[in-house]
Amino acid sequence: MATTDVGSKEHELEAREPEPRPQVLIVDDVPENIEVLAAALDADCEVFFAMSGDEAIEIASSLPVDLILLDIMMPDVDGYEVCRLLKLDPRLAEIPVIFVTAKTDIDDEAKGFEVGAVDYITKPIKRMRVRARVQTHLQLKAARDRLRTLANVDGIAGLANRATFDSLLERETKRAELEQAPLSLLLIGVDDFGALVDTRGHLAIQTLLERVGQGLAAHAWGALDFCAHFGGHQFAMVLPQQGAEAALDRAATLIDAVAQLGLKGVEPMQPVTVSVGGMTIDFALVDPTVSVSSQELVLAASQALERAASSGHGQLWLQRWESAV
Repeated sequence: MATTDVGSKEHELEAREPEPRPQVLIVDDVPENIEVLAAALDADCEVFFAMSGDEAIEIASSLPVDLILLDIMMPDVDGYEVCRLLKLDPRLAEIPVIFVTAKTDIDDEAKGFEVGAVDYITKPIKRMRVRARVQTHLQLKAARDRLRTLANVDGIAGLANRATFDSLLERETKRAELEQAPLSLLLIGVDDFGALVDTRGHLAIQTLLERVGQGLAAHAWGALDFCAHFGGHQFAMVLPQQGAEAALDRAATLIDAVAQLGLKGVEPMQPVTVSVGGMTIDFALVDPTVSVSSQELVLAASQALERAASSGHGQLWLQRWESAV
């Protein structure tokens, strides 16, 4: 029996998908240098390369790069400026940059750290040193990414937490205003939640909220859609570039999706339901002298949810900015 069990475990391990390899971008205008660095890393990493600063930024913006090895002495834009530009972009600022250079002066090294580099490797290139430094900083980045994920994710269904939601909604509100585009916000609340709490244990309520959260998140199908745990029994969905008609359709879909989960409500024959309140705004139609904050959208959506929930189970109330649909 023991042999069979061990064999089963080994088979399970063999069947697991391999871990994705870290992606490293090498930036150097000398092909021979790229070849030496790639040879040191390609056994453990997916290696990409760029031969100019502009190309490096383009690649880093389009691929999930985990680390950049960056030469300092390049034509047009040098490594210092490339690193500075990377750190100015919020999407790229967390990518660790290691300078690889023939410069050995202490002032050059200090300048590299000032613009945001995490390490400094001097030429001639030694493979073992490069591999060790890269692995160290990849491990540090992985640890930071895990901590950041824990800080941003709620305990309910692995959804984003309220702080992450607030930050994202503020960003999307500013973007919609800049692009003169529509934006919709839906708040979703579990109906009769107080009665459910009175009749269920804590674990059962936690499980119920997780099932509801998973059901809602499955319908955040737009490329920019975002689902979060708003707090307590409420969830939120941000719908960038979507106006009133799309918001109405999505809200109705969410209500149906939760009802179809078949979760038992307070009464045996009554399933758990949600109601939805929302606010939709089209910045192309808003007076440009009027500033609309994300907090105002949240307040309006909260008021809409109160109206929906007070009307019964599985209800929907959506408002346009300064008017009701």
